[in-house]
Amino acid sequence: MRVPSALFALALVLASPATATSQSSPKDDGVWTTVTVLARPVAAPRQAPADEYFGPERLSNLGVRNAIRDMNLEGTSPLALPEQLERIKAVEDALAIWSDRYPHDSWLPGTTLDFAKFLQSKDQPFTDDLALGYLIFLVQRYPSTGPGFEARSMLGSYHPMPAFDMSAAPSQDPPASVGASTFPKTRR
Repeated sequence: MRVPSALFALALVLASPATATSQSSPKDDGVWTTVTVLARPVAAPRQAPADEYFGPERLSNLGVRNAIRDMNLEGTSPLALPEQLERIKAVEDALAIWSDRYPHDSWLPGTTLDFAKFLQSKDQPFTDDLALGYLIFLVQRYPSTGPGFEARSMLGSYHPMPAFDMSAAPSQDPPASVGASTFPKTRR
């Protein structure tokens, strides 16, 4: 049993490439070749990767789009708003960081426009203010894109919600007397 294993080990040593190259001459001819490489530096990626997360709630670009879609599906009822406030803040934070890191991302203008439309649909003064900011951002940053054009047309027909209840406002015609305004239904 020892003889075949010794023969096998000897055959391995003789067949190894180290012994073959040690006997041959080196491949280097001693001549240096200068090579000039013409290449642009690697640019930052235009698209945000799907596994990069933005904001304290750590939403990816897909997570931002899904949150907006989910809130749209929940509807515009004022009863849904308290449940959506956290997600609105999370999307706000994520969009700000996303637009800073990847300003040329092709998904960013459309997602921002979708968020502005959602905010406008809530018919609340503070969401209208946010929507106005996003529409102005789109017109300034992406004027020649489809969302930029749509944001411009939305701004042209923009009517924000007043910050007070219009039905409780006094009438424009002043009452005839103080008593008439204090007790409008009584007759004398």
